[in-house]
Amino acid sequence: MGAGKILAIIAAIVGILSVVLYHVLPELFCYWRLDGGAAISLFVGGFGFSNGSFMGIPFGPEYADDIFLLLVGVLIIAGSVLLLIGALVENKALGIIGGLVFLGGPILHILALLLGLGMFEGLAATLPPGSTVLFGSQAGIDWGIWIGTYMAIGGGVLGVIGGATL
Repeated sequence: MGAGKILAIIAAIVGILSVVLYHVLPELFCYWRLDGGAAISLFVGGFGFSNGSFMGIPFGPEYADDIFLLLVGVLIIAGSVLLLIGALVENKALGIIGGLVFLGGPILHILALLLGLGMFEGLAATLPPGSTVLFGSQAGIDWGIWIGTYMAIGGGVLGVIGGATL
């Protein structure tokens, strides 16, 4: 078993885990997080699900009905599956395509944050001028991308490298 095959398999597993682990522990494995202490918290994960609490009352997981977040989850899972199949049959082209599709998920997520698309449009409108939804802090409220996004980016990059070296 070559190094490319091992990297591709590990990347595919990381991709699937980056979406699935949100449902196990959303506070840690979310893609985007808003933390306002006891007043408000919001954890956004793959496929457009959100969890959190408002004034101490928990909610979720709820589907956010956001096409961009749905596409993020679909791209990551589809890319992971293609990458895994490419690794198992040792097909370099399928591995590279899987890695690129996989990497498209977190890139779309970051673009949605930067451009204020989907559910982030309303959040962007409430921020002070000059602030971005990508990262920020204001008077006891912190927000920004979180561990799920970093897992997806790392897995995607590893997937492209693993797919290219099959």
